[in-house]
Amino acid sequence: MFSHAFAAFVAGEFMDVLVPVSERIEIVGSIRRLSPTVNDIDMIAIPRFIQSTDDTLFGEPIRLNLLDQKLAELCLNQSLLLEANGEKIKRFRKHIGKQTISIDLYIAAASTWWTLLLIRTGSREHNIALASKAIELHMQLKADGSGLLSPGGCLIQIHSEEEIFQRLNVPFRMPSERN
Repeated sequence: MFSHAFAAFVAGEFMDVLVPVSERIEIVGSIRRLSPTVNDIDMIAIPRFIQSTDDTLFGEPIRLNLLDQKLAELCLNQSLLLEANGEKIKRFRKHIGKQTISIDLYIAAASTWWTLLLIRTGSREHNIALASKAIELHMQLKADGSGLLSPGGCLIQIHSEEEIFQRLNVPFRMPSERN
């Protein structure tokens, strides 16, 4: 367990490193909910991509993921220890003095940003309540943050966290009120 202040400081420093290689990035989880103690750091990001050419004889065009490149660099210089490298989540450990803090980085797309922000902010109980409300309305709030589905199963385009609450006919709650 870490104090909110310590975890927020570490998360802020990490975010500053990743801002240039992210289209969007946000600290979520218990830090965003302003919990007094924190188990780990949770963040979500949309990677920034650039077009380039590969190093082969034919020089085919490729898309480079700048976020992945920066994370690889941080692991290679041992600023971070990689624990999991999935498409949707990357897990790291960061040593700070004698302490070790876990960092979970969730990868979003523009279409999933708002639901992932909501789900990864939590709390678990709050997410369950929202998912239950969605079911009552014959909708589905995906537990992995990949979207809010209409009664017909189509992904609803969401433009803010507030919109998710509106669509579920639930009053908006600030992250600090979601514990």
